[in-house]
Amino acid sequence: MIWKNKIHELDKVADKLAERFDKPLKIYIFGAGKLGNTLAITLQFYGCLKGFIDNDIVKQQQGFQGQKVYSVEEYIKNHNGLIVIAASKKNALAIEKQIQSLQLIYKEDYFFYEEFYNQILPILSVYFFHKSYVSLAQITVTERCSLKCKKCAHGCYAVGNTAKDLTLQQVYKSADSFFAKVDVIKEFVLIGGEPLLYKELAQAICYIGEKYRKQMAIYCITTNGTILPKKEVLEACQKYNVLFRISNYAKQIPRLKISHQHLIDRLDKYGISYVLGNEETEWFDYGFEEGSRERESKELIEVFDRCHTPCREVRENRFYYCVMARSVSENLSINVGETDYLDLEQLEGEEGKKELLEFTMGYSEKGYLDMCNYCSGKDAGIIPAAEQVEKDVR
Repeated sequence: MIWKNKIHELDKVADKLAERFDKPLKIYIFGAGKLGNTLAITLQFYGCLKGFIDNDIVKQQQGFQGQKVYSVEEYIKNHNGLIVIAASKKNALAIEKQIQSLQLIYKEDYFFYEEFYNQILPILSVYFFHKSYVSLAQITVTERCSLKCKKCAHGCYAVGNTAKDLTLQQVYKSADSFFAKVDVIKEFVLIGGEPLLYKELAQAICYIGEKYRKQMAIYCITTNGTILPKKEVLEACQKYNVLFRISNYAKQIPRLKISHQHLIDRLDKYGISYVLGNEETEWFDYGFEEGSRERESKELIEVFDRCHTPCREVRENRFYYCVMARSVSENLSINVGETDYLDLEQLEGEEGKKELLEFTMGYSEKGYLDMCNYCSGKDAGIIPAAEQVEKDVR
């Protein structure tokens, strides 16, 4: 989307929300489970969580994560606020039918989890609470990887083992620049490549954790599970409550099942939380290697507006809308989009919060990224996941 009225693009949306919601804002989470817990952790920064709603009688009696759990009937009878449905897709649809039968209206009385996180909470955060908010941001500490996956969405298969990583000072500056302008983030991630190849990972974890852990709901490392973290990394993760997200390519690379178990055993020993993803069998092929599509500006805007990638990246003072656009451009030597970022150091005060909000929601001067000309976007094809460039990786 092209900026037409910068720092005022979302004023009308915010005004409409203000008409609907009372102050102080009261939010109830329907679903006392994992998704609900993540949302509750985020809402603690705003003091607006008033409890959970759940159909489980035991949870109604015992509570959840120190919060009261209400039945639907009790909520309808005694409470008023905004409901966020935090459940799997199947369960969320069943919950919607239940609350619609009680005359609650979609987008007035309730929202679904993902749309609330991505569309509503960012606006509420800035306009209601005067806090800048980002759902997801990452620091790519290294582009090197222990795997060589064909069609890697970051182009890491083209990066040699001797490629330079970010210096520790660059990592520090990235975190400092970001958290100087962002008050709350749902998930802050250290990624690669493979981040466990980064020799100074423990120092990076500790620096960011010590200074900014209180601004994050989730502090995370994303790994492919091929490398066991060193003791100092484990101790740092233990101290700052870092979550390990383990990508699962074991279907394509069977030896990873053993590597994953070794990693999980090590994490369990230190009491570190982890999520092992489901076995991935398919990836999107964004077609970066095919070259420029020679699209006109109108078509590029359409490609961008259909994408809605959640993957923001901070690199020193530069805040990128799409981490893949930046990394692929560099790693595959396409070398476009060098200025497709928001300069965090230029953001000031309430206007800066609104500019950051609009940027994260997809507004920019051009309305697209230069790398959109090299990307299939929503029209990406399907390929087998994690096929290796080299034949002897098993």
